[in-house]
Amino acid sequence: MRGFLSHKPVFSVFRFFISLFLKRKFNYEYEKYEPKNQPFIVLANHNTNYDPLMVGLSFPKLIYYVASDHIFRWGLISKIIQFLVAPIPRIKAVTEVQTVRNVLERLKEGSSVCVFAEGNRSFTGETGHIPESTGKLIKLSGVALITYRLDGGYFTSPRWAKTLRRGIMKGYVVKEYSPEELKTMTAEEINEAIKRDLYVNAYEDQLKNPVAYKGKRLAEHLETALYICPNCNGISTLKSNDNRFYCTCGLDLRYTPYGFLESLTQNPPPFKHVLGWSRWQRGKIAEIANEYINGSKDGPVISDSGQSLWKIDKANKSKLIAKGTSELYRDKLVFKGEDGTSYTFVFSKLHDMAIYSHAILIFSTTDRESFEIKSDHPRSAVKYLDLYKIFKNS
Repeated sequence: MRGFLSHKPVFSVFRFFISLFLKRKFNYEYEKYEPKNQPFIVLANHNTNYDPLMVGLSFPKLIYYVASDHIFRWGLISKIIQFLVAPIPRIKAVTEVQTVRNVLERLKEGSSVCVFAEGNRSFTGETGHIPESTGKLIKLSGVALITYRLDGGYFTSPRWAKTLRRGIMKGYVVKEYSPEELKTMTAEEINEAIKRDLYVNAYEDQLKNPVAYKGKRLAEHLETALYICPNCNGISTLKSNDNRFYCTCGLDLRYTPYGFLESLTQNPPPFKHVLGWSRWQRGKIAEIANEYINGSKDGPVISDSGQSLWKIDKANKSKLIAKGTSELYRDKLVFKGEDGTSYTFVFSKLHDMAIYSHAILIFSTTDRESFEIKSDHPRSAVKYLDLYKIFKNS
């Protein structure tokens, strides 16, 4: 035993105050649920940093969470989090066998575990990819599965945003699958059930039942999600300020409390919402990438100054390696330090790449080393990830 059972009385004491806080700050409503099977795995969609607290309120007993490794590098705050809820660390961009072992250990000791199925918060309001390994984990665990859905989270806390907004958030159990029922299902069938239960399209829901999500500086940092201008096709030419989202070419838009885009000129907006823009953007960046794949273009596809390269040591700490400029090519990621140093990460030697927070790029090598690139100004990490996936698969 690791002694984490001591967190249960702490959780009971703070539950009442957590409920009041979430209700007041986000107008959060939740349904209480009494699980039919113990222990269990909860799989939920993910949109805000407060999701673990929100999910936990629906259940009578403490649940342990799989958490992104970066929360373990916050110094004193990390120690407080570990004392209160003892999260299970997961390093993004790494296939973490130890994480699975830790989950199974908690379940074996009788505790229940919550995993946010996408592994990432959504940039667009649509539920992201759920790895096929999720269904395999459920089969391997031998315990019950509970799917849990959070509605309103994207507009409350868009992943790209600098500020929070207050509208309506709801949390509720979609379905509980017993161990006996799961035994009759394949891992693929379990995965399909999870995708069906947890799929959210925030914009479709907003059109059916419009809710205003009020706050300040609603558009700020939207350029970390949307990085191609549909007006001039410029990459990284988009900027944000307060509720305004604009481009150097003259495109000028306003982000409304309902999450939609309105034009501040006589021209109609190219897209009415982030999701539609993002879908177009994925197609456009694929066209640009193909020019480098077929050899008609050479050199860096994208580059950003004002960056810093860090090396991650397990989940606990990271070390600054260099400050300078990041460049992404057809087959590699290059970091050029201000001191003349240069670091090259060839795609064939990268295990995976991911994003945490709204703009920190994280990647791991086949040599089991992990790095992250941070920016001192708003810039898109999504463009790096999109291009990496295209080039890696080409």
